[in-house]
Amino acid sequence: MKEKTRVVFTQGGKGGVGKTEILNSLIKWYHEKGIAPVLLDFDIENTNKSGLKNFFPEALKLDVHREGALDEFFDICGEDSTNLVVADLGAGAGEVTYQWFDEAFEEAEEEGIVFTSVGVTTEDAGAVQSILTWGAQLQDRVEYLIVLNEQLNPRSDFKYWHAEPKVAEFKEIFSPHIMTMQARIQEFQAELRNQAATLEKVIQGEVKTDFLRLTKNRVRARRYQRELYEGFEQASSILLPPQD
Repeated sequence: MKEKTRVVFTQGGKGGVGKTEILNSLIKWYHEKGIAPVLLDFDIENTNKSGLKNFFPEALKLDVHREGALDEFFDICGEDSTNLVVADLGAGAGEVTYQWFDEAFEEAEEEGIVFTSVGVTTEDAGAVQSILTWGAQLQDRVEYLIVLNEQLNPRSDFKYWHAEPKVAEFKEIFSPHIMTMQARIQEFQAELRNQAATLEKVIQGEVKTDFLRLTKNRVRARRYQRELYEGFEQASSILLPPQD
């Protein structure tokens, strides 16, 4: 009998919150554990250098809106060698994803497919509300990993996240794993995005600019990556392939 498959997917909500950066580090975390997840890039509207396929050419590009995409998804998850799938959903993919869960969740469950939804928020109220909307739609059909992204402000207090009553309700009902993405030096982060580089590429010196090759920036990249890995480890029960 085929092993169960875990599907880890980003919430395709508010753009610009750092979800692709989180996913890039998560995939490298898997690789360091000797796990090679199947990668799906559903962000068809993102054709620039920040798409998942740009960082990982082996990622399959699928149009979540196209008829037949659901069949392709089940075929991928049904492969005997597949026990972990990582999917990047584009901003604005909410409605079609909600519909998919309403129509196909029971069949997915019968096939041994379990889901983990990764939501990333900043201090912005709209980003917080996006996570709450996904929670209201997906309910307990998924596990939740929520990342509080400080972005460039080390003094972020996520006041709205902590004050919004619906957040407290969300946490009480669904018991999400919550981790923090620490603030980064503005110049470092800007160059990282301009070069479409990952922390791992900076660490390995596989970058084009002298600035990102500086020792201080390799050290920063290691620290940023280590902090993210610590968060993933704490949430490993909902990130690693399911154990029967």
